Amino acid sequence: MDGLTDEVILEKVKERLSCFDLTQADYAKIRAKMNDAMLRGLNLGTRDKASVKMYPSFVTKLPNGTGKTKLFIYSRRGEELFDYIATTLKNFLQRFGIADKEMKLGFTFSFPCEQHGLNKAILVRWTKGFDASDVVGKDVAHLLQKAIDKTGLKIHCVAVVNDTVGTLASCALEDRKCAVGLIVGTGTNAAYIEKSENVPSMHKILASRNSPPVTDENVIINMEWGAFGEEGDLAPYLTSYDKLLDKGSLHPGKQIFEKMVSGMYLGELVRLIILDLVDQKLLFRGDLPDSLKTLHSFPTKYITETERDPPHLFYSTHYMLTEDLNVPIVEPVDDRVVRYACELVARRAAYLAGAGTFETDPFPLRFRLFHVSRNDRRLLQTSLLMPLILLRSVSLSSRQMRLLVFRLRLSEDGSGKGAAAIAAAATRTS
Repeated sequence: MDGLTDEVILEKVKERLSCFDLTQADYAKIRAKMNDAMLRGLNLGTRDKASVKMYPSFVTKLPNGTGKTKLFIYSRRGEELFDYIATTLKNFLQRFGIADKEMKLGFTFSFPCEQHGLNKAILVRWTKGFDASDVVGKDVAHLLQKAIDKTGLKIHCVAVVNDTVGTLASCALEDRKCAVGLIVGTGTNAAYIEKSENVPSMHKILASRNSPPVTDENVIINMEWGAFGEEGDLAPYLTSYDKLLDKGSLHPGKQIFEKMVSGMYLGELVRLIILDLVDQKLLFRGDLPDSLKTLHSFPTKYITETERDPPHLFYSTHYMLTEDLNVPIVEPVDDRVVRYACELVARRAAYLAGAGTFETDPFPLRFRLFHVSRNDRRLLQTSLLMPLILLRSVSLSSRQMRLLVFRLRLSEDGSGKGAAAIAAAATRTS
């Protein structure tokens, strides 16, 4: 590469990508900014302009696993058309010979909604690259129920549940001490248990509908923390690559935190780094492979594949570049550079997630995610996406808050099970 030695190339790459290497002080500032954003989201006077909306889920009781209700769980992605959901649901029930039964339905909807009740959720906006403007501003439970009614099914949607709320409820079936639901996948979000007295927006909504006030001590909050940074809180930490990714996204200026953390964007972030390094003749001899010229041609799964290799070995990285991406000539230094770029992007995402999952002020937030014991680490290995992010974020948190030790659980199909459990609980208490 223009006569540069491998060591010189690596030094130049490290210098060029140093913008991803945030300090502990930086993460502490981000943690404080996240806490402030959460407080603004809880406060009636500031929540309209807050980036982290802190939507009350109206779920005030977690399932305890003692009920005997039969739960028939079926989950589709939120972007599916409601008529298709209803038709597919009918086919599913017919397959099991229960299409004529009257049942209650819990619906997982993994997009930002403002809850006006357990079974009324107004879609605020689409995220994760989806866009269907005819649904924004409407009650997704009503749209689903209308579609179900057309099929003749005796199904009643009694709960619309965000996937993080469902994840929290699902884990509560096995561990009643569960207090946080965290998702790092295609998108990212968190839910936690808050004192009802700290959620005036919920009381305002109930009062406007002449509904009885909430008497339960706690309520689950759907944070929608993927939008953190829309007020400029993360501006000092955005790299030129982050800005380029945001500019080319479907919703520029939105979901800033999510674009730095979640699986939908991390692979593209690495691809943008690769484009720049090739342009600087620090990678692939300055020749950009055709396979990397297309948007999103470097999926996030490649980041996790590079983590399979032990230190100083690059078997998975080399295979990915030569076999999956068909890069014609891959020198040893290319393997090292690509793996280094993947590591930087993943590490920053992990530490951002870790910075977001705890704060130091005990009021008013009560959720913590700090430590994974050795016996629990195996639970992370089957995670669908980026187990390294969870391990690293928990490592960061445990170093900074050693006095609090929490158990991290992997939730298998948590959102679907949780929605069904919440629907069953709502049926028992109604």
